Amino acid sequence: MTKRFKKCFPIDFYGEDKTWRFAIRARNANEVFDALMWRSYLSVRRDEFNLLHLAVKLFSYECNQSESSIAQYSSVYGCSLRVKMMGPVVEVATLNKIQREKNIKDHTQFSMDYNLHNLNEEVIQ
Repeated sequence: MTKRFKKCFPIDFYGEDKTWRFAIRARNANEVFDALMWRSYLSVRRDEFNLLHLAVKLFSYECNQSESSIAQYSSVYGCSLRVKMMGPVVEVATLNKIQREKNIKDHTQFSMDYNLHNLNEEVIQ
């Protein structure tokens, strides 16, 4: 007797930064660990990436605006204010590609700076 397993990919891992939410999508089992890493990283340093620009899809959610400037109006009228928002879904492969390109650019810049520094030392001597 064989068991049939339901196809469970893609899997979305949801993260948030204050009241702003996003999802990281793993397309296969090899990307799951990367997705968890990206979710943690972006929850802390979301401003380093424009996730809306990288999104392949958007999801909607409701957000309680008790922390914003609108909260003063909701407290005056005695009701809680809920706002519908959209969050981006970004694929792991896209984030990995951008990170690789950034590392190559940083390495190239480091090499150029290092070579320029050595050239300056040779000129001085």
